[in-house]
Amino acid sequence: MNETNETPKLPSQIIFDNLKELLRAKNTAHESMFKFHWKKMWPFCLIWPQVDYERIVRLMSEIRKNVITQNNLVLQAKSKAKPFEKQFLDAVPAYLVSLDESCKGLAACAQWKQDMLEKKLKHDVKMIRDVSEYNQILKTYEKNQADLVRAGAFVQMGWQAFLAGQSAQPNSTAK
Repeated sequence: MNETNETPKLPSQIIFDNLKELLRAKNTAHESMFKFHWKKMWPFCLIWPQVDYERIVRLMSEIRKNVITQNNLVLQAKSKAKPFEKQFLDAVPAYLVSLDESCKGLAACAQWKQDMLEKKLKHDVKMIRDVSEYNQILKTYEKNQADLVRAGAFVQMGWQAFLAGQSAQPNSTAK
């Protein structure tokens, strides 16, 4: 493990790695809420613990804080970016906004489900059977997810341009 032979990463590479980690964490929370699993079905749900919605709300809040940090990192990286990094760095801020909105929507879904579990009062009415509010939250989250996918396509195109530009450099840091 000789660390002296490793070439330093460009800011775009660091940002891309961070985006992958943020998205991986968000997708894990999404799957734990919405993906079908036999342990969620009766009577197995009485044996295994259910989804921790409060933890998902906290995780989405943490991801949203990291989005702000990444946005600041992108602004710093743009000032010293190489020409082949520009397209990627120009696409990332819109993606971060979409990721933030998607996290906000997923947190709203998780909070609604947690409130249902705790049978909290909302507008002086128990939320036992009124799911119209949850349907609206889901539709908003679905729209946010679609926006995230569209913004992700631009980031992917920028990343491909980055890789093409990086491989064209004489002292390439490509793996």
